[in-house]
Amino acid sequence: MNIKVRGDSGSASAVSSVVVDESAIVIRIGRPGGTGESADCTSRADRSALLGFAARADCYQGLVLWHRYEAVYALLLAKQAESDGPAGGVESGADVYTRLYDPLCQVAASYATAAGVRQCTAEHFVEAAVACMERIPAVGRLMRDGLICPAWFRRVVEQTALVDDADLLAFIDAEIAHTLSVVGKLSAGRVEALVSSIVAEHDPDAVTLTREQVKLAKQVRVNPLGEGVSEVIVTASTEDAMVVKDVLDAVIAGVCSHDPRTRGERRSAAAVARLAGTDFVCECGRDDCTAELSTEAIASRCARVVLHVVVRKETLGGESDTPAHLDGYGPISAEHVRELAARPDAVRREVDLGELVDHQAQRGNAYRPTAAVDAAVRGLFGTCSWPGCERAAWKSDLDHVCEFNHTDPSAGGPTCVCNLNPKCRFHHGLKTFVGGWVDDQVVDANGVIWTEVTTPEGFTVRQRALNMRLLPELGHLTCRHPAPTRPGSGHAGVAPERPRTRVEAKHQYRMRRRAANRRAREVVEAVVPTGASVTECGTVWGTEWGEPQF
Repeated sequence: MNIKVRGDSGSASAVSSVVVDESAIVIRIGRPGGTGESADCTSRADRSALLGFAARADCYQGLVLWHRYEAVYALLLAKQAESDGPAGGVESGADVYTRLYDPLCQVAASYATAAGVRQCTAEHFVEAAVACMERIPAVGRLMRDGLICPAWFRRVVEQTALVDDADLLAFIDAEIAHTLSVVGKLSAGRVEALVSSIVAEHDPDAVTLTREQVKLAKQVRVNPLGEGVSEVIVTASTEDAMVVKDVLDAVIAGVCSHDPRTRGERRSAAAVARLAGTDFVCECGRDDCTAELSTEAIASRCARVVLHVVVRKETLGGESDTPAHLDGYGPISAEHVRELAARPDAVRREVDLGELVDHQAQRGNAYRPTAAVDAAVRGLFGTCSWPGCERAAWKSDLDHVCEFNHTDPSAGGPTCVCNLNPKCRFHHGLKTFVGGWVDDQVVDANGVIWTEVTTPEGFTVRQRALNMRLLPELGHLTCRHPAPTRPGSGHAGVAPERPRTRVEAKHQYRMRRRAANRRAREVVEAVVPTGASVTECGTVWGTEWGEPQF
């Protein structure tokens, strides 16, 4: 096997390769020039290569682990063949292959001795090897090829552990491998969300069993930590735990800016106060304290705590088992979301897709999206759209990817699904106020919405909107906004004159960078499906879809 790997940005300066034969694994990791204490990396290409090397040079850990799994799996097969053979119980004694000392246990014992680890750790390793070679081999090959890291692979093993039908497991394995290979940049949270949604859709029992186990495990435990400190562990359903956390945040939001405690210390004090029925107070000790911790103020903030769930209409009706998305958590099973919808405090709102086609900005204010567009975009992305960030979508800002021009709206980015995505406050500010960052959003010919972020060093990361499987309609909406016009002067004869305003200049710069990024992307292997082209706004919405619920 001979593999050549390039960085995400397509830089050719750090080409790496792997050669695997019968006797050796030869790994060549391309090291970009300009490293060292006296590094001179003034060019953008040099900095992009250095960033790619720093971020991606560990991608071969999965390759080595895959071959380790292959080796221990071969030992396991050999041990199983011995136990099944005619001499299996004769030469070694009749009690060797019992329930306790089965082939897996024996191989794990040998591995534990050689590796210097505990027996339970060794057994987990052998079980993961069996999963890699037998249960989910397609996902295992993704780890081997460096697309997912070992930690992500282990999470896939855990999430597919309850699937017991061999044919269904083979299908789920192929579906997971295909999905992870086409969605662009991955992170731990995205891998877990995508895998859990696939398992929940095709084998609801694999999720339901886990949920039932959690229900039986609901309890309160107190564990002493020493030095007069103990921890209280409350096990609750996902939605209740999230509400508790949000309520605590609403309580501690009332302290003044001089409170000396950390956020964790404030949450702890607020939780104890709520459970004990005492007052939560600010500890600034100042006479001019401006804390708002009255019963009425706390109740007002707690009343604004809302959990958002995005679910298909047919899932609520029982016609489908498509998983839903719980904001701040991730995919939840169809049975779970139907339980949530049946709660007396649940409020159900339908999104009118016809309204999205008719208009997407508020009438009279082209900058503000409608409530339907706001909910649809947040539900589509599920989290902050920045690669690696998992901030909940409803706790993030809704950002115009191509900046809205308040002076001349027709010259700036439109308020449209094709130009909106959620960004947490940090990444929103990073994109807006720090020079060199460029983000883009495109809809390919198949109606798949992609986002791209380019660092100041020129390193580009591309990923698919997280919940495209849940809301595919949004990629097929027809954009009715006019194309941006060429920026003109924003001044009315006031000296000193400039050819364009700061907003227009920044917009023009970003459009140039986006165009350059697209041209660079054309010379490397496309991430979109074979035969698909990238368009700016999407294709005509010509298919009947079930309406999603929010």
